[in-house]
Amino acid sequence: MIPFGAMEAALQTSGDNIKFNELLAKAESAGVKDGELDNVCRQLHDVVASQRLPLSLVKDICESMPLDARLIVRSSANVEDLAGMSGAGLYESIPNVKASDVDGFSKAVAQVWASLYTRRAILSRRFAKIAQEDASMAILIQELLSPQLSFVLHTVSPVDRNEKIVSAEIASGLGETLASGTRGTAWRLAVDKFNGSVKTCSFANFSEEMIVDEGGVANGNVKRHTIDYSKMELSTNSTFREKLGQQLATIGFFLEQKLGCPQDVEGCIVGNKVYIVQSRPQPL
Repeated sequence: MIPFGAMEAALQTSGDNIKFNELLAKAESAGVKDGELDNVCRQLHDVVASQRLPLSLVKDICESMPLDARLIVRSSANVEDLAGMSGAGLYESIPNVKASDVDGFSKAVAQVWASLYTRRAILSRRFAKIAQEDASMAILIQELLSPQLSFVLHTVSPVDRNEKIVSAEIASGLGETLASGTRGTAWRLAVDKFNGSVKTCSFANFSEEMIVDEGGVANGNVKRHTIDYSKMELSTNSTFREKLGQQLATIGFFLEQKLGCPQDVEGCIVGNKVYIVQSRPQPL
């Protein structure tokens, strides 16, 4: 993990902190209709995206991973998924970055930092009455998996706050389909934690899935494939759908009990294995 404060330290080292602070102050009140905010956002993005981590730190991080590992550089802001402020797709994560590509890795980190200052992100914080200067970004670095399915769990139903229901949203391929706010609908399951009953609330209709191009260059890009739902068991096999829903609900309930509060869980399925990539308190 690259902690909170690393971006600010990079700005200080480069000498861009004064310009950054001036732009950040302007972002607090810049007008929307006259294009002023768009201009400020572009400048903020450019300043932050040009920052670089110390070379020694990048090498230490990259050398801690297998040489041929493909990574995902994930956003972890202190101002996302708060009460009254959704974080879905608000900040960027960069998949398929090569561990051994020091420059590419450093650029990906800066790109994630810069996503803190998009027009949408700044307006979301304004709406939530959060000062722009209070926003900060840490970075999670994880080895990238090549999943068949990815999911998000809420261990308390976000629809009606029913504490008995685990809500599961599932998509084919990488989880960026869910996290990035891609247009379309996920498979949505509502599962009773205690009796295991599974209700199918919706079937997926995303037109494409994102997958890792394992044979290509790890440059932050992914491949997109058109999905044939007639071959997807989650759409065609009700028994498979029920068993998967029960399995995910059991995992969600376990995490909720162990961590002491309702959880917002992200994970994926590779073969017959379920991987949890993140779990944090669910805003209610």
